[in-house]
Amino acid sequence: MKKIALSITALALVLGTSVSTYAQKRGFYSQPYKTRNSGSFSKSTGLLSIGIGVPDVYGNYKMGLPPLYVKYEHGVANEIGIGFLGGVGTGSYKFGGDRYGYVETTLAAMGYYHFNKLIPVSKLDVYAGVGVGVNIVSDNFADATDVTPVIIGKAGARYYFNPKFAVYAEVGYDNLSPANAGITLRF
Repeated sequence: MKKIALSITALALVLGTSVSTYAQKRGFYSQPYKTRNSGSFSKSTGLLSIGIGVPDVYGNYKMGLPPLYVKYEHGVANEIGIGFLGGVGTGSYKFGGDRYGYVETTLAAMGYYHFNKLIPVSKLDVYAGVGVGVNIVSDNFADATDVTPVIIGKAGARYYFNPKFAVYAEVGYDNLSPANAGITLRF
């Protein structure tokens, strides 16, 4: 976790320098807010992301399959997108000397705000999202499946290597993982 925090801090410092240089050269902030757009996200953009999460384990819980994510988002305005998130992970826990397995799935409808009118770097997409969904846990101890509502909050960034391909990292709450990273395809 410390390496992730240091990497994010280093990336922020490098990008901060790039943002200030770019903004000065292009006059990004002198443009009216309504027409300003760095180009990292716009209306009708489609994003498909596939990623892997850092497992959220504690106490007697042990990780099996780390959380895997599939996300889709569609732009409805130059800085607003809607979509869905699906994630699944497995694990086990100890109870009464025995170990029991579980499969946990999170499905949610999401809304995202992209800060492309505030950050003038065309290859960087910084965003925050909230959503509502369900968390489904199938447990072989109780031989039952529990379904509970969940509110999701995410903050992340994508870096585009070309107009169609990016890597992303995000942090937040979704009942599966405190952080995840992966690839994004834009179409």
